[in-house]
Amino acid sequence: MNPIASIHDIQHLVTQGFTDWKQYGNVTARRHGDLMILNYIALAQYEGRWNFFEQVSRGLILHTQTGEIVARGFDKFFGWLEGGRYTAAPLVVVTEKVDGSLGLLYRTPTGYRISTRGDLTSRQGAWATQFLNSHYDLAGLPDELTLIFEIIYPANRIIVNYGERQDLVLLAARNRFTGNYLPFTPDVTHLAAHYGFSLPITHSEFKSVEDILKHLPTLDADHEGYVVEFADDSRFKFKGARYLELHKLVFGLSFKNTLEAVQNGTVQAILDAVPDEFLSEVKTWISEIEGVLTRTQVKVQAAFDAAPKDTRKEFALWVQANQRDIAAYLFAMFDGRPIEPLIYRYHSWGHTDEVENEAT
Repeated sequence: MNPIASIHDIQHLVTQGFTDWKQYGNVTARRHGDLMILNYIALAQYEGRWNFFEQVSRGLILHTQTGEIVARGFDKFFGWLEGGRYTAAPLVVVTEKVDGSLGLLYRTPTGYRISTRGDLTSRQGAWATQFLNSHYDLAGLPDELTLIFEIIYPANRIIVNYGERQDLVLLAARNRFTGNYLPFTPDVTHLAAHYGFSLPITHSEFKSVEDILKHLPTLDADHEGYVVEFADDSRFKFKGARYLELHKLVFGLSFKNTLEAVQNGTVQAILDAVPDEFLSEVKTWISEIEGVLTRTQVKVQAAFDAAPKDTRKEFALWVQANQRDIAAYLFAMFDGRPIEPLIYRYHSWGHTDEVENEAT
């Protein structure tokens, strides 16, 4: 099986009725009528492979019968130095990173609609569609353009407190057929002025990445950070430390919660919710937990195999003389009980300070 290497490959598979998209990457497809939206899932972020298919599946909407690209959002872009990624190209524009839901404008036979990047029928998209149609007239908008918005309204607050603000903030405009982005200045700014859309705040005071990095520690939690477009067409995000701290608290990200999720088999729920910036830390926690489980089980099994087991008394005397540190596990194994729950309970995980701090 050849990998997906182009948008045309995706269009061909869509028109053939293909459904098993996970053969090609960590991507889900949701259908609504004749439309399909492709979006990468948390496992793509967790594995960090980021093949072509995963990168472009960030709100890619296609018509299932014709293969037409109905809307094309941002390709996946990364935090500065995430996975070692960076660019030496000059800065083109620095804008505030708006803290809402991503919205993608698309056309239907009955008018314009807005989808979020993973769901054509989400409540955020429904709100944005109603807000769009009651506040804006898009007559004359070029047919080839996908407008990319941030959706802001009180019930959709993430971290930043925008008060009672209700808005569609125009982040970018992209040719849905060629994939080319319109320059923010002057094209996107002209579109915003013509149709009455808000724009993210621009920061011309930053002349280099170093300027941005120096400024990040000064941001409070009501400022998420910045998105930077570079002269080589790359785009990176920079997030403030206080915003990230509050985000982590709000989402309940901790070693303790991760440990409980691994034990309960619900770790996927954490991976689905975890912001990109914390994924590396969560991956480290999961690896630590799984490593402890494996090493302990191997050690206990080896000791159990070596122990005399004719009588419980003989077994107990041997354990007390040779393996007192894992006695609880060995007696559980002798009694035919699983030892994994005991490992979760008795192992010294080394994160007690964090757990205590969360309780205060």
